[in-house]
Amino acid sequence: MSLALQIVLCLAVTVLTVFLVMLLIQARRTAKAVEQLAASASHDLHQVSDDLHEIRARVEGVTGSVMNILETPSVLSQVVTGVIRGIPAFFHRREDSRDIFETLVTGAETALHLFRNLKANSPKEDTDE
Repeated sequence: MSLALQIVLCLAVTVLTVFLVMLLIQARRTAKAVEQLAASASHDLHQVSDDLHEIRARVEGVTGSVMNILETPSVLSQVVTGVIRGIPAFFHRREDSRDIFETLVTGAETALHLFRNLKANSPKEDTDE
């Protein structure tokens, strides 16, 4: 082999080696940055998960409060609706006495349910003082 060809081959191998070393160094930096990004994303996802859990707990608390607040008007509206439906039947149709009785029983059951829930949900006073 001629000397020029050997020099060209040595230079080509050297340049190729330098580029490969630079490529491996850049790949290592990229891998480190990806690891940092994954760790940061994991931390952020844990924070988001905790925030969502807290929001869900608050929403459940508000939902429970709203259900407790709206239960009394709902039951009262059922009682009033039963009475309103029963009044015309009471005065106009004597043959449907069974419907009137069912309406009165349903209204009484609803009222009892309302008062039981109000009694169960009322704050209890401490008697140990």
